[in-house]
Amino acid sequence: PAFGGGGGGPGRFDVRLSCYPVSFLGKDELEKGNKIILPNSALDQLARLNITWPMMFEIQNQQHGRTTHSGVMEFIAEEGTCNMPYWLMQHLLLKEGDIVRIRNTTLPKGTYVKLQPVKKEFLDISNPRAVLEQCLRNFATLQVGDEIVIQHGLKSYEIEIVEAKPARAVCIIETDVQVDFAPPKDYVEPERPAHPAAAAAAAAAAASGAGSSSSGAAAAAAAAGSGGGTETEEPPAKAQALVFTGSGQRLDGKPVRNPKPPVPASPLDHEKKPAGEKVKLTEEEELGDEPWNSRLRLPGGVRTSDTDYDAMALEGRVPGVLGTGQARAIPNQQAGAQQSAGAGQGG
Repeated sequence: PAFGGGGGGPGRFDVRLSCYPVSFLGKDELEKGNKIILPNSALDQLARLNITWPMMFEIQNQQHGRTTHSGVMEFIAEEGTCNMPYWLMQHLLLKEGDIVRIRNTTLPKGTYVKLQPVKKEFLDISNPRAVLEQCLRNFATLQVGDEIVIQHGLKSYEIEIVEAKPARAVCIIETDVQVDFAPPKDYVEPERPAHPAAAAAAAAAAASGAGSSSSGAAAAAAAAGSGGGTETEEPPAKAQALVFTGSGQRLDGKPVRNPKPPVPASPLDHEKKPAGEKVKLTEEEELGDEPWNSRLRLPGGVRTSDTDYDAMALEGRVPGVLGTGQARAIPNQQAGAQQSAGAGQGG
């Protein structure tokens, strides 16, 4: 049945129409806004009432007491019906064919609106503010408490109108509106770390508790030690470092006799002895064939003479060294040769 008449007073558009989704007319693009489609008879009635553009309407589901506001897109609906976005029908708790009351109204231009996404997935959009401002161009009105639906890509997002100025319902056609955002309804604030002062106090309390327990254990250990005796363990002796741990080699290739043990890193023996006291050498050091090993210990340095060597040199048994007898024989032979040469010259 068609309900073309209105029950409002003179000068007011007030009709009751059957409601259907905009998809019935192939106008799926209208799902991105909140504008409705009215029959052509509604346009004639509005024209007689001198209703100026932009036309605003109050839409009411009297059965469930739901009310919102909207604008009009076209006047091509069948007589006795109207078409609106399906999300708007869901908001008004309307089903296909339900009766809805539509009245014309006047709304002030909005200056400020505060929006709140219902789901935090809306924040996953790269630039949610720009997307929302673009989508709001498809809306004619906004009312506090309504949950509008905007589409971006292949997803739909519900946005609740939290606040509006200067009235609870405003017109946003050809007006500059300041848009503010509230955190999504299901957004959970991340836990903040404890204040440094509180954390320090907790750490100090824990440390004091541990210190008291450790001090009690230390006191018990001290009491047990005092009862057991007064003996104390001596610290282990430090290992003495050794220097010159290698071995020497002779230049003639012969093995070294009686190699010396490594010398500990300590002052020399002659530095330990009192001043003026001579160093006593062992028989091995006196007769050894490596006098350079005792260079620092010999008062006169390395030996420069040997009794046996001197005797061999005097006897002429050292190759390249003339002995005493040979030294005397050579001058006598030189004198006899000179005499023979002089006699020959005289004859």
